[in-house]
Amino acid sequence: MSAMQTGSGSLSVPQLVLFPAQARRRAAFDVRAFSRPARAFTGDFYVTHRHDDRLWFALGDVSGKGINAAVVMAMIQEELEHRISSCANAGCDPATTMARLHEFLRPLLPANKFASAVIGFAADDGHLVLANAGHPSPLIVRRDGAIDLVDSTGPVVGILPTARWRSSIRLLGRGDTLVLYSDGVIEAESPDGCQFGMERLLRAARSGDILRDVEEHEAGTRTDDLTLVVVRRV
Repeated sequence: MSAMQTGSGSLSVPQLVLFPAQARRRAAFDVRAFSRPARAFTGDFYVTHRHDDRLWFALGDVSGKGINAAVVMAMIQEELEHRISSCANAGCDPATTMARLHEFLRPLLPANKFASAVIGFAADDGHLVLANAGHPSPLIVRRDGAIDLVDSTGPVVGILPTARWRSSIRLLGRGDTLVLYSDGVIEAESPDGCQFGMERLLRAARSGDILRDVEEHEAGTRTDDLTLVVVRRV
């Protein structure tokens, strides 16, 4: 199963439930997402795909804004859905999927274009494996409020002649939450130009209502595409 929303919306709209309740119980995950373009088009993308005992996911951001970024996003979206499905069936590593996305994009992108992305999976037993291509660090919010950051494991995709990624392996305990987000979350600006920032994001992740806090900070201002995917092990 894959999902993407590119329509406009307000942060006051509830997060989208990507799976029906019965499927979430089988998967042992509660999955929610929100995506909002800053303008008519978005350069953000996300994918989810359930296969056997694993929930695969990807989230990323194309450099730039407007129609050009949206065209690249559409190409990435289609390719990712294919690549993640193939990788899930073959049981390969997320870093391999990232490398294949890079190979697909490099001959297609202008020299000044690239994408940051996170690709990975969460298994029903709690094992979390992900590759991070120059994207803002995903958060693992532990049940006790502690937060782990998953830093970049390789460069952005689509720009370097040769590039390599590795996968980071973590464990999601019951009640732990994985938070994936585009840079539009931490770069969301208040009316006076102050960015939301990482410190506010960490506080919001602990409180469990990132969208509400971003909305309050922006007070109606929209300066960048914003996408958020939250995966909680139940």
